[in-house]
Amino acid sequence: MRAAAVISMITILISGTILASRYPGVELHVPESDIIFAHADHTDLGCTDCHADIEESADAQDRNFPSMDVCGDCHDIEADEDCGSCHRDPDDPQASPHPERMIIFSHKNHLARNIDCATCHATIATSSEPSHEHMPTMRQCFACHDGVKADDGCALCHGDHLTLADIHPAEWRHQHGDRAALEREWCTQCHRRENSCLECHRGDNLTGSIHDLNYIYTHGLDAKNKRFDCAKCHDNRSFCYACHERENRIPLLHSSVAWLTDHGRTARRDVESCASCHDSADPTCARSGCHRDADGLRGTDPRFHASNLTLFDSKGPWHRDDGYYCYRCHTNTRRSGQGFCGYCHGYEED
Repeated sequence: MRAAAVISMITILISGTILASRYPGVELHVPESDIIFAHADHTDLGCTDCHADIEESADAQDRNFPSMDVCGDCHDIEADEDCGSCHRDPDDPQASPHPERMIIFSHKNHLARNIDCATCHATIATSSEPSHEHMPTMRQCFACHDGVKADDGCALCHGDHLTLADIHPAEWRHQHGDRAALEREWCTQCHRRENSCLECHRGDNLTGSIHDLNYIYTHGLDAKNKRFDCAKCHDNRSFCYACHERENRIPLLHSSVAWLTDHGRTARRDVESCASCHDSADPTCARSGCHRDADGLRGTDPRFHASNLTLFDSKGPWHRDDGYYCYRCHTNTRRSGQGFCGYCHGYEED
């Protein structure tokens, strides 16, 4: 079982690496530059003092950096010995690179709506060097482009540069669970509504459901043999247990006529499997009429085990491991003569 878990985890990690390398990001890259510049040292100036044409810029590809002549309004750009003030390599000074921007964006339209520069370029006023950290992210864009205040359609910014097929290729229906499990934030940049997943992953969706129509009757086979696949989307406690309790569904094994007398042997063979469902504050085993002790302590009835049990003949791991499976049912009192400890350690050992 442990080997299967390790293999499943390795598979998920490898899948995540492949996915991360295949699918495009949305970060606006700022390439390394020869230019030395700190906005924090220029806060006495207005944005348009340096970015003079920004108010008329209607294309993301516009070069809105200040020219050397603009810098010369304040700095001495004629003295060769001062080149190192702005250029990392004063012997071979270079202009800032101009990366290709595969998005549709108009500074003119946004400034006309009195949107402050720092709304998109957060913390730019305190920055010490150019960085992508001060460029707007999709999440920032969606703060306004939420489908109510402003259009949130993909084509509005991406046009035909980036299609849905670039992000969701042919096998995406079966691959997206890995991506969602590894990097949910990546998904929620676009899928922001709470019902984004439920539009497909709901029982009455007959056309888009990831499972077959009658899967409710056969899912137990997958749940037992493909637990890690199920866990990509479903949490046992919040999903499986809630449904099984609501529908009063029990494992097929429990419905046999002999289960009342046979379940003890099953529990002795694999009590951890039992505890995966029966692990509430008041264990099923200790309910009234079953294995409740006369001493009043939770689930400390030794009759749960066979009368010839030799497990306690040596100092076992339950002495040092508070998470040992014995404590799924037994109360660890850590006191001689009381509860679980009292079965072997009498009062005289205090």
